[in-house]
Amino acid sequence: MFSELHDFLESDMNANSLKESITCHLRSLLEKFNQYFLTENVEPFDWVRQPFTNCSSNNLPSELEDALIELSSDRTLQASFASKTLDEFWLSVVQEYPGLSKAAMDILTPFGSTYLCEKTFSSLAYIKNKYRCRLNSMESSCCCEQHRSSN
Repeated sequence: MFSELHDFLESDMNANSLKESITCHLRSLLEKFNQYFLTENVEPFDWVRQPFTNCSSNNLPSELEDALIELSSDRTLQASFASKTLDEFWLSVVQEYPGLSKAAMDILTPFGSTYLCEKTFSSLAYIKNKYRCRLNSMESSCCCEQHRSSN
């Protein structure tokens, strides 16, 4: 059933060499993740996660800080915040607080273009599976567009 795995396990590959290779790769991934994801000094972004607590937001321009103070005193928004995810909440206040909403979404979605690329690739991989391997590029493009628009 798993002929590739069976062949690999039967081969005379040095296990220590494989461990070193995997360890090196995982360390490289850890370094890259540390570049992309903040692990320290996230306090300036507390206002995004907890807009209704009194947190100092020194990194915000004064007009956004004023909007945050106004937003944090709105009891209706506070009630809706409890029942929504962060991105849903910040998208729901885009009409009332457009600058604040945009700043929050910029912090929450740093990898939007990466997500779109991965979603398109997943759609293409789904379309170009073993059942559709005979599609030409034009048909594939049409199917991909249909699949993407249906999601």
